[in-house]
Amino acid sequence: MIFENKQPVFSTLLVDRRDNGIVVVTLNRPEAANAVNTAMGLELLSVWTDFVRNHDGLRCVILTGAGEDAFCGGGDMKQRKGMSEYDWRHQHEIFEQALWTMMECPVPVIAAVNGKAFGGGLEMVLAADFAYGVDKAKLWFPEVMIGILPGVGGTTTLPRIVGERRANEIILSGAAFGAAEALAWGIFNRIFSAKDLMPAAFAIAERIAANAPLAVRQAKKAIHEGLQMDVRTALRFEVEAYNRLTGTEDRVEGTLAWNEKRKPVFKGR
Repeated sequence: MIFENKQPVFSTLLVDRRDNGIVVVTLNRPEAANAVNTAMGLELLSVWTDFVRNHDGLRCVILTGAGEDAFCGGGDMKQRKGMSEYDWRHQHEIFEQALWTMMECPVPVIAAVNGKAFGGGLEMVLAADFAYGVDKAKLWFPEVMIGILPGVGGTTTLPRIVGERRANEIILSGAAFGAAEALAWGIFNRIFSAKDLMPAAFAIAERIAANAPLAVRQAKKAIHEGLQMDVRTALRFEVEAYNRLTGTEDRVEGTLAWNEKRKPVFKGR
């Protein structure tokens, strides 16, 4: 889809692929705080599935929201009003698959959090490989206040980032917190003013995109998978990931370029 000459057209997303292999995915329902309805869930699933299946030429993804107020307000509660249990569960399955597929994206995903991120929106932030946030961002898991829990990864990803005790406080209280706290707790890597957020996200994405693409993918995989293993198993997995790179053209080119003091030309093979 994204690797054809024609840019895809969605009703709830903007997908912009740049020539340097960076793709910007923008949640595009600013009139609804970029809340996720069924249509957006299906389109997100389609986009992430395409990135997993067709990642040649893809170097890095920036995920952000349209407008200046919200990154994502979570699930669209107006659509959910009066929804049957069957329809609610069916919609949630779409959201689950979309987020899980996002986490399987082989290249780095950077969340550029341009405003409030609630519920499922915060879960997308946590599912990204790392996140930059605007200094006015407000983050919140309000699910326990309406009789549910963060069920699209929140209870899994949050404690892995902030620790169990902090995650308990955030999720069980339903209390919102700001960008400074998100930075201190490791949810945001850095915070910026509104005008500096996207330039900063592009700067780090461009730096990633300039590196050897196979090495970036293998490093991401080794970090993510290694955290699910005991240390000895993770070390062995790391070596296997490393060994897959030693026979690549990019490894040869990178070594030559380093010694010749020039910029390498990586081909992803």
